[in-house]
Amino acid sequence: MFKFFFVAALVPAMAMAAVNFRACPNGAPTPASLTVNNCSGDECILVAGQALNARANGIVSPVGSASATAHIVARVAGLDVGFELPPELTNACQAGLVAGCPIVAGTAFDYVLIDDSLDAPARDIPVEIEVGLTGDGGVALACVRFDARIQ
Repeated sequence: MFKFFFVAALVPAMAMAAVNFRACPNGAPTPASLTVNNCSGDECILVAGQALNARANGIVSPVGSASATAHIVARVAGLDVGFELPPELTNACQAGLVAGCPIVAGTAFDYVLIDDSLDAPARDIPVEIEVGLTGDGGVALACVRFDARIQ
C-alpha cells in the first residue's frame, strides 16, 4: 500500500518537471518530453556557473544518420548572443545520445545534455534557448526551443 502512495505522490511531481518547448522553424522533430534542471512550465531559471542538465525523451527522426552534431543557440530579443557548447559536447554520438549512433529512422531515441558549468554571456534577462541535433549531410535530426532566464 505504501508503494502505491509513494508512486502516486511522484507522478504529479514528475509531470511538473517538464519544460514547455516549441518546435524550431526548420521543422526538425521534437521530443515527447523535455526536462531541464528542476524547471517546469514556461520559463526555466538557470544559474550561471552551475550545471545545465537537460534530457529530451522520445525523439523520432524520419531519417537515419551515422553521425549527430549538437548545437545550442541563446537569443535575446531574437539576436544570437554567441553562446557555444564546449567542444567535447558537440559530437552527440560520443556525448549525449543515450544509445549512441547511428540514429535509425523511425526509432525513438533520447538525448542528454550535461554542461558542468553554464557559461552565460547574458544575465537576468529573458532568453530563448535552442538545442538541436544535425546529422549526415546537414539533415536536422531534432530541435527544440524554450524560454529561460539566466541568473
